[in-house]
Amino acid sequence: MHKQMRRPATIPAARIPYLPNTSATAGTVKVDITTAHVLTRFSPKAALGAGVDAIGAGSATTLFTTANVNKMLSSGEGGLSYRLYTELNIEDWHWNPLGTWSDSKNSQGYFTGSNALGSSIVHSYGYYLTHRGSTYDFGDNLVYSAIDDNNPNTYWKSNPYLTSTYTHEADSLHPQWILFIFNSPMNINAAKIQWANPYAVSYQVQYWTGDDPLYDAGNGSWVTFPGASVTNATGGTTTLKFTNGGTPTQFVRILMTQSSGTYDTHGTSDARNKMGYAVYEAGIGNIGTNGVFTDYVTHSPDQNQTTIYVSSTDPWHSATAINSNTEQVGLDFILQNNVTQHLAAMVAVPMLFSTPENAAAEASYLIKRRYPLVGIELGEEPDGQFCTPEDYAALYIQWATAIRKVAPTVRLGGPITSANGVQSWPDAKGNTDFLHRFVTYLIAHGALSDLGFVSTEHYPFYLANLDWTMVPQEVSEVQQLFSWVSAAQVPKAIPIYVTEYNLDAAADEPTVDLLGALWHSVFVGEFMKHGGAGAFYYQDLPYQVSNGGTSYGLIGMFASDDNDKIIASTSQYFSTQLMTQEWCLPGTLSHAMLPSSTTITDSLGSQVVLSYALLRPDGQYSLLLVNTDQAVHTVSATFSNTKVHYFTGNVTQLQFSAKDYAWISNGLNGTASPDGPYEKTTVASGSKAVYTLPGHSITVLRGKVL
Repeated sequence: MHKQMRRPATIPAARIPYLPNTSATAGTVKVDITTAHVLTRFSPKAALGAGVDAIGAGSATTLFTTANVNKMLSSGEGGLSYRLYTELNIEDWHWNPLGTWSDSKNSQGYFTGSNALGSSIVHSYGYYLTHRGSTYDFGDNLVYSAIDDNNPNTYWKSNPYLTSTYTHEADSLHPQWILFIFNSPMNINAAKIQWANPYAVSYQVQYWTGDDPLYDAGNGSWVTFPGASVTNATGGTTTLKFTNGGTPTQFVRILMTQSSGTYDTHGTSDARNKMGYAVYEAGIGNIGTNGVFTDYVTHSPDQNQTTIYVSSTDPWHSATAINSNTEQVGLDFILQNNVTQHLAAMVAVPMLFSTPENAAAEASYLIKRRYPLVGIELGEEPDGQFCTPEDYAALYIQWATAIRKVAPTVRLGGPITSANGVQSWPDAKGNTDFLHRFVTYLIAHGALSDLGFVSTEHYPFYLANLDWTMVPQEVSEVQQLFSWVSAAQVPKAIPIYVTEYNLDAAADEPTVDLLGALWHSVFVGEFMKHGGAGAFYYQDLPYQVSNGGTSYGLIGMFASDDNDKIIASTSQYFSTQLMTQEWCLPGTLSHAMLPSSTTITDSLGSQVVLSYALLRPDGQYSLLLVNTDQAVHTVSATFSNTKVHYFTGNVTQLQFSAKDYAWISNGLNGTASPDGPYEKTTVASGSKAVYTLPGHSITVLRGKVL
């Protein structure tokens, strides 16, 4: 059975009722058709794609049936974006089940997939990391921290690829940390650390001054407890008292800046075993006047433990650590499937929890198979693992260097953040911007040429009560995305991709309601208008209806039954069709995006009816009009260069509104009725032609202009 794999929204959304029309307003759509004023050009098949993600083990044959694939392709989508679940679940991805171990005798250590061409790769899996450090509930209860699992024989170890041997700079520039999160502020004055090897010679224990160091990283700072800065440490079990009183705090971290360089339990045969830092168990608490340490950390081998996050994790693991419940669809299975249409795909390589050799082997394999590639993303959502931009950039350079040796012409990109405007803890200059610091690091290390594209995910709304105001707000969300990239000093020649997007990341009702379709059209229109290189809708695979938290729905174009058979289309299936097959001329030919606007505005001057204009390669002018208002509006259409022009001849009109689609809330049995299709008619042209836009609707008008 296919199960939903993405991280849920922080606060799921509630039911969005359709609001009836109130009053009508007349206005004009104005399009500038001056050749010199073309905003951008794009090919629909290259620019408008869809993503596929991990699936329940064994689901490939039921998901990718001929009937399902044909339905997916009927949306008009372009190429695929291959998402990497293992990066989110703290696993190393064995993209090829065949490969070699650094400790081949015991089938453990660091794994490198084989780039030899043999039988097609149909299934691939992630492997849990033996020395994981974060408590991360992503549907698999095995993902808990070894630091507070109440087992003195397990330990966390940081990533050796963030040490001076690989970064070629001082370890103090890539400090590693352990973050403890309590449910409420505790009076802290002590820590008890059972160091493993390699241990920290120099470290500090700190508290956070802001509200939330993870989700509000730009507002606050880390302050070292008085007396909690340690140098010349010798490992073992250390109980450190900071002050006689205590400091009330909810967030505590141990910051490590110098390693002992002593070998861990895996022996001296691999130098990586002595790099970084390792901890068996750690407690944070209070030492009272009686000298007894009270530990506020809950030590438990499951999700009941106190939540811990770490800066990085050693990708060392064993062959027995396979996550057999979830699979990444095999590269050959998906890239040879008809669903790709033989178009270029965006493919990820594992980074945060793998090795450069494994990533390079995957890239080599893709080249040997001659798969067309948009590019290769290095990792996925490093901010989701709270990786610092400097650590991500240091890994990025190592991975890029390794991949360049086997795939010198493939474009590489990142940082694949989970949203635009991601912040990290302030650096020495007070800069909190993740992308800016990532780019700055690449520039400082002469590696900006390795950044072939910037990519990010886009889930703009995580609100308890999504409503229709979110649709016009998407205009500013996209503007902020491009402003963020520009402010990060990314050269204008570097293309921008959104490799995964939707209204929000929860399986809730607003996404599949009519609101989701209107939002989708605004996002695509705005993204292409601003010069985006490509956007990949999430997601292409069918889902079963599930509970997003406060409402039932799904995230994607299709609802499925228990056997993964597509049984219904969602609103975003129809919005995809409208854009890829009606607004655009289906295929790979170039379209010109033109400046356009409407005179229908609100009291603040913001456009209520949003307009996106194209000159298609068949010579037709095509308008995508999104009425974000509950009221009916009418518009005329003018096209101007040195003169004013109008539609001539037959004008094709496509419309999608509440009379064509409505999501019926019924728990797990929720469905759409009516469930499309959109309406297609022929309407009048000329200077006096007026076009009616239903409330909360999408309209495409296209025809010749004279």
